[in-house]
Amino acid sequence: MAFADDLLEQAYHLARRERTHFKQASLRRSVSTAYYALFHLLIDEAVGHWDIGRQRSILARTFDHGKMKNVCEDRVKRFYSAGSPAEGLQLMNVAQTFATLQERRHTADYDNAFQWDQTKAIEQIDQVSAAFQDWQKQQPRGQEKWFASLVPRSSSRTSPLDCACFRPFHANRNGRLRTHPVP
Repeated sequence: MAFADDLLEQAYHLARRERTHFKQASLRRSVSTAYYALFHLLIDEAVGHWDIGRQRSILARTFDHGKMKNVCEDRVKRFYSAGSPAEGLQLMNVAQTFATLQERRHTADYDNAFQWDQTKAIEQIDQVSAAFQDWQKQQPRGQEKWFASLVPRSSSRTSPLDCACFRPFHANRNGRLRTHPVP
């Protein structure tokens, strides 16, 4: 989890880099880095539970941002449909933050018309920091349920690389592996 913590620290550093005349590049990178801090927290925690240690780095590269966002949005909907039970509040906050920050990252990275200010950027980073804290408060049993929702099981599929939340590796014509999805 050290890398995720480093990314969160770097996000704050970027947002506070200039004392006046804040550069859009610094503020945008801070928001993007905050999102990646949460992304890597979840990925590192998920692959840390994978039994075969040598496969963890390969497995970590297979998570798909869009599918993870969909799982998170579904988690939030189910939380509210269930009457907002107190026992699932921390995981719902993590899921909601992930989905929201992915959208903010897209704005920061691709919408040059949007002007960030330091307050907006730090608000986004603070949300990720709160999600880190909620994740740490969560009991391991709740985390196991979370991972189960990230990695849906299917009786017809035995490889984790075939699961819906993973972007499978596919060989191209030359037999080399490529990581982008095949239609």
